[in-house]
Amino acid sequence: MKKYFSLVLLAMISPGYATTVQNLDSVPSAIQHPEGKQIFAEQMMGATPANGFGELPQGLDENPWIAWVAPNEDPKNLILTGAKPWGKDGKYIGVACFADNPADAEQAKKYANKECPENNNSGRVNKLYLGVFSWQNQQLQPIARSEKPLDQLSAWNKNAEKESDDESIRPLAYYTKLDLAPYRIAPDTLAFGVRGGYSNAYSGGGAFYEVLELYMIKDNKIINVFSDLVYQYEDIAGDWNQDGTRQHDISESKYILKLRSAKTKGFYDLERVNLQDKSSHIFRWSESLQQYVP
Repeated sequence: MKKYFSLVLLAMISPGYATTVQNLDSVPSAIQHPEGKQIFAEQMMGATPANGFGELPQGLDENPWIAWVAPNEDPKNLILTGAKPWGKDGKYIGVACFADNPADAEQAKKYANKECPENNNSGRVNKLYLGVFSWQNQQLQPIARSEKPLDQLSAWNKNAEKESDDESIRPLAYYTKLDLAPYRIAPDTLAFGVRGGYSNAYSGGGAFYEVLELYMIKDNKIINVFSDLVYQYEDIAGDWNQDGTRQHDISESKYILKLRSAKTKGFYDLERVNLQDKSSHIFRWSESLQQYVP
């Protein structure tokens, strides 16, 4: 699995876009991609994040929802719930995020900004559970659930733990939204995405990383089948100007995920493409691991 992270390190060492601006006010116009513009707006201008997890369907109460999707969690530790329609027949993908205790949950609710935030005790994301269900005639009909929090299922996290000496590779610190693009990874299998990330703070700047994870239903469980970096933004404060302002070095890398026509073990190969230089890497299905590998 070491090869997996060599790809990520390559992206981080050689960003797709880099420039230097003369002061902080010039940073927004230098950012190329909407992900970076949103990060800057939230961090520097106090913009409100979009609700990336949606809302439970009208009529579905939180109590029966969390009793099914996370039966071993204390409702007093709940931070947020949400759901978005998925496909046809009244299907939804829903989430429930929990802290370790009621005090941490209340603290997180004040600052979570509609995401499943970092656990301040561990430095990793709080416990986010996934569930696919049908909501028809005001009835919750379970289809599949993650059974464990995503922190324990994430292939990214499992590999990041092996890279403890590299500060640019960390386990996810937060989950921000569902990504319901039609990821049809096999003729009869539709996966869905969850996006999360982590950040590093520097003196006068910082770096933000976004990871896309794909999940699919296997029997009555939700499993992680793909995890990789899809966006990186870095702002490093540089030289001081004579007027007291400071230059900033901005770099970005953005990747998109394409489904190829070629298959491996019945699953379409995935191609992660760098939007700047068009370089790409192919991920193929591993039957033994039940996930994509490079």
